[in-house]
Amino acid sequence: MKVLNSVVTKLWLTIILIVTTVLIILSVILSMYFRNYMLNSTEALLEEEISRAEEIVLSRHDNQDFDSTLLREDNLIIYRDGQMISQQSSTDREIFSRIIEGGGEGNTFLLDDIGGHDYMVRVSNLSGFFDEDMAIIKYRDLEDINESMTAVTMIILASGFVLFLITTSFAFFLINRITRPLINLKNAAFRTAKGKYNTIETKSRDEIGELTLAFNKMNNDIQNNIEQIEHEKNLREQIFTSINEGVLYFDREVKLIYSNQKGNLLYDYLKSQPDTFEHFHNDIREIAQYRRPAVERVEIKDRHMQFSYTPVEQDHELFGVILLIRDITEEVNTEKMRSEFIANVSHELKTPMVMLSGYSEALIDDIVTGPDEIKEMAGIIKDESDRMNTMVNELITIARMDTGSDFFNIDENDFGDLLEKLAARFRHEMQENGISFTVDTHDSNLLFNFDYDKINQVLTNLLDNAIRYTSEGDGIKIDVTEAGRFAIIEVSDTGAGILPEHQERVFERFYKVDESRTRGKHGTGLGLYIVRSIIHRHNGTIELESEFGSGTTFRIVLPKTNEER
Repeated sequence: MKVLNSVVTKLWLTIILIVTTVLIILSVILSMYFRNYMLNSTEALLEEEISRAEEIVLSRHDNQDFDSTLLREDNLIIYRDGQMISQQSSTDREIFSRIIEGGGEGNTFLLDDIGGHDYMVRVSNLSGFFDEDMAIIKYRDLEDINESMTAVTMIILASGFVLFLITTSFAFFLINRITRPLINLKNAAFRTAKGKYNTIETKSRDEIGELTLAFNKMNNDIQNNIEQIEHEKNLREQIFTSINEGVLYFDREVKLIYSNQKGNLLYDYLKSQPDTFEHFHNDIREIAQYRRPAVERVEIKDRHMQFSYTPVEQDHELFGVILLIRDITEEVNTEKMRSEFIANVSHELKTPMVMLSGYSEALIDDIVTGPDEIKEMAGIIKDESDRMNTMVNELITIARMDTGSDFFNIDENDFGDLLEKLAARFRHEMQENGISFTVDTHDSNLLFNFDYDKINQVLTNLLDNAIRYTSEGDGIKIDVTEAGRFAIIEVSDTGAGILPEHQERVFERFYKVDESRTRGKHGTGLGLYIVRSIIHRHNGTIELESEFGSGTTFRIVLPKTNEER
């Protein structure tokens, strides 16, 4: 802030200007009054002296006598018949010359610059008392008066200057005392504007003190209101951030004013789709124009979104449009998966049920009577019953895992014992299909925490898949290694492999790779989903590496010290 803009400076200059003006006017008046007083005193003295000279002249008729008497007086000139009678000093001659030339008017007048001095002159005309022109001229030097006036002027100026200094100091002190609370209020107001709230001490009970009390109350009210607004804002932000929907607020010009974190992500995603983004802006303009809420579903590539538009208006004035964006991709996929689930379960159960019904009727109706044929049909009925039982068990397992009610018994177990039993159970089937089967543990420490039955189910499902997608002459291998506090289990085969477009989806429910390449046993599409769920519940990971036509490897990483997730 500039100095001249300060209240202290303005008040100080105002007081100084008033005081200076008063001092100047008073000094001029005093000087004029003193000068007039001195001049009047001098004029009175001249009048007294010239009256005395008139008495002498009028009382004596002998001109020679009064001439000699009067001529002894200083500053006196007698005029008679155009001649000057005096001591004939240079001053007398100059004054007489000025009078003769008309240098003055009236009986008393001033003559300046005579030998560097000013003189007051008094003329008394006595021509009426004599037969000849007669006048008495008396004058006085004003140098003493001028010197006195100069001294008085200097005294007045010095006094004025001293009064100016005293007034300046007093005014500055007084104004500073008066304006300091105002300056404190100003500084406090700036601090309040910056969010720094403080209370000012009240030192007086005058108007400024009352203003300070009012400011303190206002400051406290502002602080409380700001804190309440900040609390509500933080609460609103937490609410908006915690919800899974994107919240966007646009003004009437379709300018984004506010958005939560989810809204930002979805808005950026929409901007990456120019056509959809333009259509989206047009929808907001229409909502702002017609002021009617609307709900719209939009499909962008592989994502499904639901847009809910709501105009914001008050007293028939539109302020903007609130947009609620829900990413319903998962819901759509879940609904689609549910439909596919019902269709798949129906399809998977229909085939064995038809076969069970058909072969059972054939046995009941004695269509087959030979022992071998009856035994064959009974075997088919058992296989289909086992297949249905497996599917039902897998469905029950998935349901329990989804609800979290499936119990896991994670404790220290011998993974080597599990591999031995698993190899014994599958070795005969491998030999029948001409598949080589090896287990390599690299002398690792196979005692660690896992659920024996669940990991057994995982490896069983992986081996079943490997057998289905291998041919005679292929090989299947289980390889176990250690990496710090993790056990790495790899189940690999040299079978048909999986195409790249199928590799990301093999862990989905009911997803099946081309069944024409399997050995003849068809899976339910639930095995790998169950495998991944069990591994995740062990806080582990499972990855797939496959090259079409060269084989597949499933890599499982399990922590040795583990608790159920």
